[in-house]
Amino acid sequence: MEDREQRPAPLRGPGPSPGSWPLTGRDHTLAELLSLLDHPERPALLIAGPAGVGKTRLARELLSRAAASQGRVLAAPASQSASQIPFGAMAHLLPATLPAAEGRPNLLRILADALLAHARGGRQILFVDDVHLLDTGSASLLLQLAVRGGIRIVVTARSGVPMPDAITALLRGGYASRVDVPELSPDSVGLLLERALGGPVESATARRLWKYSGGNALWLQQLADAGLASGALAVTAEVWRWQGALDVSEQLIDLVSRRIGQLPSDVSRAAELLAFGEPLGVTVLEQLTGAAVMDELDRRSLITNEEDGWRAQVRLAHPLYGEVLRRRTPPHRRRRYCRDLAAAVQRTGMRRREDLARVGGWRLEAGDLTDPQLLLSAAGHAIMTMDFTLAARLAKAACDAGGGVPARRALAVAFGHTGHGAQAEQAHSGLPHTAAPDRDQLRSVQLRAANMYLSLDRPSDALDLLRRAEEAMSDSAACAELAALQAVLLATQADWPAYTQAIARARQGGSPNPRTAVRIHYAECIDHFCHGRPGAALQLIESALPILPGEDDLPMLRGGLLSWLATAQAFAGRLDEAEATATAQYQHAQDVHWVGSQGAWQFYLGRIAARRGRLRSARRHMREAASTLRDDTTWGQQALLLGEWATIEALTGGTAKAQTLLDQAHLARVESYRIFHIPAFSMARPWILAVQGRVRDATRQAMRAADDARREHVQLWEAELLHIPVRLGRPAAVTGRLMELATASDTPHIRIYAQHADALATRDAAAMEQVCTAFDTIGMRLHAAEAAGHAADLWLRKGSAQDAQRAADRCHRLAHHCEGVTTPAIAACRTPELTDRERDIARRAATGESSQHIARQLGITVRTVDNHLYRVYRKTGVTSRRELRKVLAVAPGAADEAADG
Repeated sequence: MEDREQRPAPLRGPGPSPGSWPLTGRDHTLAELLSLLDHPERPALLIAGPAGVGKTRLARELLSRAAASQGRVLAAPASQSASQIPFGAMAHLLPATLPAAEGRPNLLRILADALLAHARGGRQILFVDDVHLLDTGSASLLLQLAVRGGIRIVVTARSGVPMPDAITALLRGGYASRVDVPELSPDSVGLLLERALGGPVESATARRLWKYSGGNALWLQQLADAGLASGALAVTAEVWRWQGALDVSEQLIDLVSRRIGQLPSDVSRAAELLAFGEPLGVTVLEQLTGAAVMDELDRRSLITNEEDGWRAQVRLAHPLYGEVLRRRTPPHRRRRYCRDLAAAVQRTGMRRREDLARVGGWRLEAGDLTDPQLLLSAAGHAIMTMDFTLAARLAKAACDAGGGVPARRALAVAFGHTGHGAQAEQAHSGLPHTAAPDRDQLRSVQLRAANMYLSLDRPSDALDLLRRAEEAMSDSAACAELAALQAVLLATQADWPAYTQAIARARQGGSPNPRTAVRIHYAECIDHFCHGRPGAALQLIESALPILPGEDDLPMLRGGLLSWLATAQAFAGRLDEAEATATAQYQHAQDVHWVGSQGAWQFYLGRIAARRGRLRSARRHMREAASTLRDDTTWGQQALLLGEWATIEALTGGTAKAQTLLDQAHLARVESYRIFHIPAFSMARPWILAVQGRVRDATRQAMRAADDARREHVQLWEAELLHIPVRLGRPAAVTGRLMELATASDTPHIRIYAQHADALATRDAAAMEQVCTAFDTIGMRLHAAEAAGHAADLWLRKGSAQDAQRAADRCHRLAHHCEGVTTPAIAACRTPELTDRERDIARRAATGESSQHIARQLGITVRTVDNHLYRVYRKTGVTSRRELRKVLAVAPGAADEAADG
């Protein structure tokens, strides 16, 4: 796909033009406003919120929906200039001349009579935008109209600013309802962007734009317009992504600058310092600016305080404040601020873990390269916190400042993690080598080997380098550490004989040091996982993570262990924990801007969603991962991503897309990561054949791939492949082997696979229902739905129609939880043709709800409920509500819960 062909026309021009973006994330607020608009006691409705939140857009949508029932809308937009003129905002609605009257005329009464005269014979709504800008006379007229009644009033106001006394009197007197419009949530921002852009938006991009817009619809639109205009927001591999620095338009800068306001010089300096240094400790900022200035920042609502453990920190109140202030700051002042910040934090002793990297970054921005050791130490801290972009800049500066071999080594590490594997190898190969068991030398060899394996796809060279280094060293602890890392790579290559030898060498020295112990645990966790023991693998990872040595070790060890943690959790029946792990790591990768890690964790989120049966969510994650990793080589498992994505597409019926992805996976094939070749290349093909109706060919294909997995001694993948024929209704040839694998496994899902095969082979419908429950219990709902479908078929063959209908309904319910996905087993499930409404009403009736209660809940008549139930009885063959429980999947205790409600 060509990106330029996929990019739609730019969004509508800048500014809060009504209707330019679809109204999103406001359904609940809009429903509340519609109900309040008909309030019999309160003729006025106040919609409040911060500037740009979308008050006017929401009000216009409200008025558009209400116009049919409420009548004509009169608009009176307030403005700063009109506020200087009596009745200026309403001049176009008021009579040109006042009627003659004896004595002093009652002006408000006359004007109110004139407005109400328009409403006679039909209802009217008076809409005033930005009511906080009304002049006193107009505000008093609104109060007069509300007190007299006869016209509905809708007004918007900016929250946090003073309003005319007459408007506050509306609220005090109970004549008006107030609804505060909140900022858009992250999910609403993502959905709004997708609707506006006309395609899927990367989660990291949506989160980033939500963060910088603060959920403000106007600022969000300005950011998106600027990104489209500059090309920073564009389609990459079917997904809208923001790449590069944040782009802020001049119009948005003006909007934010007006929000910040004109600041005294000392307050402006403090705000600019904070823009370059946030978050800053309260003590540090006080030293740099003074307590009085901080108080003034707080009074102007320009800062926010947050607690970080026992430390108090200060940030600017909005992320865009920092963006705008940094852009307005000239270079000479920027350098001075960075020097001041570095010096101030250094005076505190740099007690926080991240202080060293931040000080190094400030020194770099200030052009101060006088301390190469500081820059080198800062680069090391940035590497350990996985901020590899900053690490590369610091390490390069340390090299230029004369940091020598340590600086070049740090630069090589940073290169390897920012997609520059060849440059990393060049830097590694230029380092001096000795046979002495020096810690830096030992670490350097391992880092070079890791780069060869991870970035350059040279597993043989990586293993050869480690083996030669091990042979050249006489220190037993160093040799054990090198052997243990070899064991990790050999396990990942599924070279089990060589792995066994390497593990034995790693253990020769007796009790290993923490670095060697972590590597041994790492290698053995891969061994256990591949041989169908993810529970044991999980225990090893959980033992390894607390003893990771820290800054003098390989930075990729932690990331690798965490990825195996999520994988082992997913295959050990602990899907909630797996999702929590992957979500936390994905957010961390976004925080440190490590693109490779973002894409990798999107993949793991997709894999976990697929295990849950949420295939549409899984497809979204995989698509985003492919987009993120398209131009990044730091995660060398693109073939695995494409292969598992192909399986997901096949399961959802997209066989053409699945075949394309599978072809791309083969093109992306690498020599590294051999243990993942089977899920990358062998899982999708059987499902492509099955969805095409070639079930026999699909079964044969799955069994051939399972034989390959067995020869590779990767029993976990073998079990996954052998379960495919079971899911397709052909268990005969695989039941025995699945039983053998279940005996050797410590994970529930392989045991359930074997039980699934046995129940299907023996045509035991009751046992099949137990299989369904077991899958559902561990969160594998798509598998549970398929088992329920098999149970329905088995009950039908036994002649038990009611049991069959109940199991079929359970299949339908579980499939609904799987985002409506239909696989061959679910599609083949024989179920009565109940509509969604019929099924909903039937299930409610089965729990004991009366027709009257169901009618109230669904907003329909009692006759309609009874008509639906009659059709349900006719389709299912039951004659009463009580019997409905026999043919519908009603959760235990649901009737009691309904009664309690």
